[in-house]
Amino acid sequence: MKIKILASMLAGALAMLPVTANAGWGGGGVGPYGDPITIYGWQNHTYEIVESGAEGSQVDRTMINGNAGNIGFLGFVDTGIEGLKVTWRCEQFTYMNDYAGTGGWCNRNSKVGISGSFGEIMFANWLLPYNEMVAGWVDPWYDAGSASHTNIMGSVGAYTIFYNLGDFGSQTFTSYSAYGGIYNMGFNRRQEEILQYMGSSGKLSYRFAMTADNKTDATSARGSVKTDPVIYSMGIAYTDGPFWGALTYQKHDEWAATKLDGATMSDSEAESYRIAARYIADLGNGASLTLSAMFENVEYEFKNVTTPGAALQDFGFASSVFAGGTANTNVKFDRDAFLVSGKYAPGGNFDFRFMYAEADELDMSATGLSTDNSATTGADTTLFGVFYALGDSTELNVSYIEVENDEHGAYGTGISALGSGTTNNQVEIIQFGILTMF
Repeated sequence: MKIKILASMLAGALAMLPVTANAGWGGGGVGPYGDPITIYGWQNHTYEIVESGAEGSQVDRTMINGNAGNIGFLGFVDTGIEGLKVTWRCEQFTYMNDYAGTGGWCNRNSKVGISGSFGEIMFANWLLPYNEMVAGWVDPWYDAGSASHTNIMGSVGAYTIFYNLGDFGSQTFTSYSAYGGIYNMGFNRRQEEILQYMGSSGKLSYRFAMTADNKTDATSARGSVKTDPVIYSMGIAYTDGPFWGALTYQKHDEWAATKLDGATMSDSEAESYRIAARYIADLGNGASLTLSAMFENVEYEFKNVTTPGAALQDFGFASSVFAGGTANTNVKFDRDAFLVSGKYAPGGNFDFRFMYAEADELDMSATGLSTDNSATTGADTTLFGVFYALGDSTELNVSYIEVENDEHGAYGTGISALGSGTTNNQVEIIQFGILTMF
């Protein structure tokens, strides 16, 4: 009855809005989005010579990566109310290898929303603010493929790789690729089923996103605990001439308690924050130097865990890293990480780029672990690249990528995730790439 009353009230309110007649379904308009339908995209492909594996057992191979190649369509419909538009966007991968997220259309940043002087509110599949509000400013490799800051930042190793959509409605994820439920535990995410707000005021921009409360009081994967899983992600950024800075935050409430299918826990919480900045120095005669830095803290907490070691292994850590533990106690672990990057453009077609990121070892708090190798779970990554511009929309590059794990670290490369989950893994890549935009 309440739903019927609300529906009648909404219908009446809409009927009183001063809306002008639309020319018909598909009618668009010319405005901030350009023509009624805009087609855009980029192709960013690399040929890579790879050496990876634990020390003493490394293997060599070559591969072609699509590096988030995509094509998209966007537009808007004028509502007839001054300044108010319905906006839409459908974007999908065009990879040349076997990774393309969820099949079908609109598997990248896609939405339907309403925009006006207040900003924009949308239903969407979209990169969450925690990562998207900093990635393009701190990552000279465009946060794509093997060359991405997401191999260290936003991850604790153990398959917590970049998440690009999945099967959100099922709340299980236990059969996704080779990673199982652990694929869903990282902080760098293109998340389906979100409500998102974007706005700006002067030199400030801000965003907030949250997942739909898909299964309120859902029974967890273990069939015994009722949970309300939700992700909140938000950020604020400030731009003033050559300076840019941002603060972002993300929280996963009851996410692990719902989605991991091993040892029972009564509750879980994970959260992370980032502080980032960039400065572009004009060196004159067309030359410039860009310097960026970012710090983050990532923390996970599992409450009242029946078997702590089993829960950590279910999360993605090898049994040689964590095992045992006192039953029905809490598990909490966190780590700090930092990133520095830069781009030197001497003028002309060439520029030179670098990035270095380092993850500290995990700070583990769990009673009675029989195996605890948290002191050797750190890692670092180093990237160097030379880029050459062909016109205004195409680049060639040669890059070197290296990932080094401590004895029990399990980090991999960026979105391609080479070596993720393998302790003591080392990766070296020489990459030849072409990127073109349209």
